[in-house]
Amino acid sequence: MPYDIVLYGCTGFTGKLATAYLAKTYGDTIKWAVAGRSKERVQKVADTIGEGIPDVIIADSQNEKELLAMVKKTKVMASTAGPFARYGSLLVKVCAENGVDYTDITGETNWVREMIAKYDDVARKSGARIVSFCGHDSIPWDLSTYMLANKLKEGGEDLVKVDFYDDIDSAPSGGTLETAFAIMFGKEKAYKFTEQKKLGYDALLKTPKGKKSDYGLKAKNVGYTVKAPSHKSLPYRSFFFMAPVNANSVKRSNALNGYGAQITYCEGTSFKSFFAAFFYVLSWAIYGIGVYIAPIRAIMRAVWLPKPGEGPSEQAMDNGHLYVLGVAKGDKGTVVKCTMGFEVDPGYKDTARMLVESALALSLDGKKIKSEGGVLTPGACQKEVLLDRLLKTGTAFEFH
Repeated sequence: MPYDIVLYGCTGFTGKLATAYLAKTYGDTIKWAVAGRSKERVQKVADTIGEGIPDVIIADSQNEKELLAMVKKTKVMASTAGPFARYGSLLVKVCAENGVDYTDITGETNWVREMIAKYDDVARKSGARIVSFCGHDSIPWDLSTYMLANKLKEGGEDLVKVDFYDDIDSAPSGGTLETAFAIMFGKEKAYKFTEQKKLGYDALLKTPKGKKSDYGLKAKNVGYTVKAPSHKSLPYRSFFFMAPVNANSVKRSNALNGYGAQITYCEGTSFKSFFAAFFYVLSWAIYGIGVYIAPIRAIMRAVWLPKPGEGPSEQAMDNGHLYVLGVAKGDKGTVVKCTMGFEVDPGYKDTARMLVESALALSLDGKKIKSEGGVLTPGACQKEVLLDRLLKTGTAFEFH
């Protein structure tokens, strides 16, 4: 293969960050290319690299012939081109049919369900590892659950409950908001995800044998309320808008890995005091009211909110962070804890890093990964191989 990795969607906000990370971290030590549908815009991104400039590939997300020509040139595709329900399905199809590994940063769970229903069997047959959720949605929680469950299994216990406490400082980009608004108010809201319905059960529970897994998950995430600590050493918690997505990623991983027969998953943003949590909930309530009133939403998008391609400043991203405390309980009562830490903005700067390392784990360390083909998650595919790459490039992880 000419390339170790092709980055598709390089002209978007996260795509540019991923391009910069690839150039800075790996330069000309790997063979890579950047790709998108606009030659002028893709070339402009490539020209910012300087030494070790990547090759440029032009492929429209709706042109199967162009996508096929691109996919055949690489070991793995890494995509930031969302909303994925709008731009991502054909690329997944082409990778699944041609045995080419694929990673993306989507948090669009219904789209992932549809990809499982349509292409899981196809990918298993070809050997393609199709791995979604390879960014802030949802590597920190997916890998943490995987590690906690393994720790419990070392003592002969199955996982029954996992709680997450998220200390996060991050701001949304225009692309993220575009995806969210498209799902809530745009044409994506009316999408008919028909294939998953034919299974007769949640596609996230689909096993390699095409049956419903015996290993399920029930999400009891913290909603628009303030949840008091269950122990004095733990913080208050409240709403975290990505918790449902993270729970679904773990649900898929549990179905494939078998952490426990019926896991309870509970996640929320952590706070040092009740009042801090209360004002956080209040601010979200005010924001939510504005978003759901169409005229106010239009003004917010025109005046205040970032546009697609825009996002937090470099300084804001450098000052961001994410610390995820995981508390897992086994079926015999044992409790194990871990913390995973990110010292810059997790939603964009470290999402770019997570995506690249997820892809390179498949491309460069593929022989270490035991997973076969299919539509998977990081916790069911790259596992410790990915965690090791993240630890070497800026992530912290420890049991305690």
